[in-house]
Amino acid sequence: MLDDAKDWVNLGVKQAIYHRSRDAELAGKGWTPEDVDLMKQLSALGLELSITGGIVPQDIHLFKEIKNAKAFIAGRALVGENGKATAEAIRAEINNYW
Repeated sequence: MLDDAKDWVNLGVKQAIYHRSRDAELAGKGWTPEDVDLMKQLSALGLELSITGGIVPQDIHLFKEIKNAKAFIAGRALVGENGKATAEAIRAEINNYW
């Protein structure tokens, strides 16, 4: 994957989306150290990262060392009665680190 990412950067790509699969999420697999390490490596190449795949407020701290984290895409977490409160909690967590 990193070789591909290096090629993308050489072609002028500036941003990538890192997506945890819904299958992994539904299987109860959280964000792994391997995920975070790979995101750090992609960031070190200069890629700005949008991170998605079941983002909840309690996850945000996991990404604090990713310098080029530019967006968190949270869809399902914002559905329902607690959507606004969840969005506010995500925003507060982002403000803690960026």
